[in-house]
Amino acid sequence: MLPGGYTRDAIMRDPYPIFIDHGKASTVTDVDGRTFDDYCLNATSLAIGHADERVVKVANEQTARGSAFHSMTGDETALAELLIERIPSAEMVRFTNSGSEAVMIALRIARGFTGRKLIVKFEGSYHGTYDDVQWSVGPAVDKFGAADAPETVADSGGLAGSDGRIVVLPYNNTAALTEFMAARGEEVAALIVEPMANRMGSVVPKREFLDAARETCSAAGVVLIFDEVIAFRLGHGGAQTVFGITPDMTTLGKCIGGGFPVGGIVGRAEILAVTAPGHADRVTHAGTYNGNPVTMSAGRATQEAVTSEVHGGMDAMGEHIRTELRKLTEGLPVSVTGGGPFFKLNSTDREIVNYRDTVTCDKEWQRLASLELFNRGILISGSMAGCIASTTTDAQASALLDGIGEILST
Repeated sequence: MLPGGYTRDAIMRDPYPIFIDHGKASTVTDVDGRTFDDYCLNATSLAIGHADERVVKVANEQTARGSAFHSMTGDETALAELLIERIPSAEMVRFTNSGSEAVMIALRIARGFTGRKLIVKFEGSYHGTYDDVQWSVGPAVDKFGAADAPETVADSGGLAGSDGRIVVLPYNNTAALTEFMAARGEEVAALIVEPMANRMGSVVPKREFLDAARETCSAAGVVLIFDEVIAFRLGHGGAQTVFGITPDMTTLGKCIGGGFPVGGIVGRAEILAVTAPGHADRVTHAGTYNGNPVTMSAGRATQEAVTSEVHGGMDAMGEHIRTELRKLTEGLPVSVTGGGPFFKLNSTDREIVNYRDTVTCDKEWQRLASLELFNRGILISGSMAGCIASTTTDAQASALLDGIGEILST
């Protein structure tokens, strides 16, 4: 019925996936009645946990009024207003239905604005399932190429080609970035970068690397895009408020939808204006469910709930978990990465700076460790990456740390 038994690659898990019946706060219960502390939170998207009463209330109320219309409702402008108030790069907003779609449209906007074609991305970075970014997300060692000039390697079948469209650079390598942009910056439409590289191992980059991205893009007239589909949760106003660096556009998703399908593009007004009706060589962007009122109302309720104080509490718990994990792994070939509400155990004694460091990890150990936690009633990704919600309790965090400590001691 479903190829491979799935319809979403990210939930593939050996020996088979679990089937969830319901969730509440920071727990989920499967169809067999087993309850788990949830550190996946639907790929980090549930900042205030499952089935929050405020979100359920507004979603039910909107559904009763109508779940979709061929018209505006005002819900999209209300959420847009909140994002503009909170995110430094946000002067205008367009909504999509996923982070992948947000990236796709953002790159099209950048190309339309600059009149250029070339996109720069970084080795190991995942920006969704769109043709122009599914390159060198997880290349094999024998296809790496030079450390300062990686090969552009297809991450999926069915891609038409990258020549003249995509260049891949090493993540967190300021020298390589600066050298390339000095030589070819005027060919580039957009440089897209994660201010926390999720699939690479929740890697928070060096400040100088992001500074160089901002400076070289400004010098060459390149649109700098921060992919904050996940990294938005690093700061109350996104990762850009943590670093104090303002991109030209930001792609969003996950937590801004309150548990419903969503994506978003925010950025400078002059750039997003290329999507406005009547603009010469307008960049078109349609979508039946763009700005869906149920999603928008749930997203607004979620973001209103995540006050600066609530966000600070999640930051503090995330830092506590990472600090305790570092104590537990001291002297072991295991490193700890992450920031804000995110944490990850990497089964290597090598500092994780870029994608090539991640291939030194013992991925089988990580898979088995996550399975052992699963058997203890703790749900975490198969790579031992997790995040917390505002509903994660001290008792849950203690149980997580106790479980990992026992695994590391055996």
